[in-house]
Amino acid sequence: MSKKILYLTYFFEPDLGAGAFRNTSLAKELSNLIQPDDEIELITTYPNRYSNLDFEVGKDNVNSNLLIHRIKVLEHGNSFLGQIRSFLSYRKGVRKLTKDKNYDLVFASSSKLFTAYLAYTIAKSKKTALYVDLRDLFSENLKELIPKFRMGHFFSFVVKNLFEKPALKYASHLNLNSEGFKEEFQYRSSGHISFYPNGIDDYFIGHKQNNLLQKTPIIITYAGNIGEGQGLEKIIPELSQRLGNKYLFSIIGSGSSLHKFEAELKRFPRSNVKIIAPIPRKDLLDYYKNSHYLFLHLNNYKSFEKVIPSKVFEYGAFNMPIIAGVAGYPATFIREEIKDNCFIFDPCNVDAVHHYLLSNIYYLQDRKEFINKYKRDSISKKLAQSILQYL
Repeated sequence: MSKKILYLTYFFEPDLGAGAFRNTSLAKELSNLIQPDDEIELITTYPNRYSNLDFEVGKDNVNSNLLIHRIKVLEHGNSFLGQIRSFLSYRKGVRKLTKDKNYDLVFASSSKLFTAYLAYTIAKSKKTALYVDLRDLFSENLKELIPKFRMGHFFSFVVKNLFEKPALKYASHLNLNSEGFKEEFQYRSSGHISFYPNGIDDYFIGHKQNNLLQKTPIIITYAGNIGEGQGLEKIIPELSQRLGNKYLFSIIGSGSSLHKFEAELKRFPRSNVKIIAPIPRKDLLDYYKNSHYLFLHLNNYKSFEKVIPSKVFEYGAFNMPIIAGVAGYPATFIREEIKDNCFIFDPCNVDAVHHYLLSNIYYLQDRKEFINKYKRDSISKKLAQSILQYL
């Protein structure tokens, strides 16, 4: 008898970002592993993360057993309220598409939790098993992302108790993107928990620093979101000015804190920073190969001491030194897994990075062990096999 899986993910390629890359790979792997007469009904959105990129969405349904629906959501401009409005339009579309259908398993990949909660309401109403892939600690993040009058603590309490706990207690299985999340879910007295993180896409494997790269300027590249979670405005403008014109920071991306970052650059007029709007990965590869250092940074919030930034895997595919402003579990992960040729410093510590860049002995190093362990395809296959246990 054929089986049917409902798969919910807000982000999917050709959109950019860790969620899109993860779910595109996972959906393809699931499609390859299920029986020919089984079906995956995947509901996602049209690309909406970056307004400057106009992606052409081609034919999605490559495999006959993978049916992809795309919902057009409202543009959000990276604002918090805008993202809520966009999600509500996604929720409305999902409800309409699933109203009169039955499923054998509901799967959701979620970072801000509400996709997981939406999946929970569907699974519960249809008395179906639920598998959740959780990519972030949204309820914990709220405490620090909304500091005014301790409103973040209030919203965190509401989200955790009204949305997170009901959904994750109901789930038959919870996969965590980071082992640092585990202590947050001790209330799950029953149900399985696994750890399948992000991984390295084949696209980035086999590439190294350009042999013809000039020694100066020394290029330090950051690529990704420019939001409250990264806190780039607290580190790069001052650091760049102190280093001088011998160093160039290439900042590729956009996000809700771009205006803060640009304002801080004006406070440090001698900083040498180039901001580049989000670009497709095929172009990003050239920026990486023509860099001396790869830079990542998380804001100095306690909740970020439990995550693994997806850039760790992307950067780890290359042979350049990695400069990582992280604390807690991500710092431990980098030390134990990447091991060499990476400098880890406390977030926002300008002095530490300044001293490192002026005093370290520069060298390149391949990371074959890390690459082999964290290939995206391998992780996606293991996660897919875990999901299919519940079908």
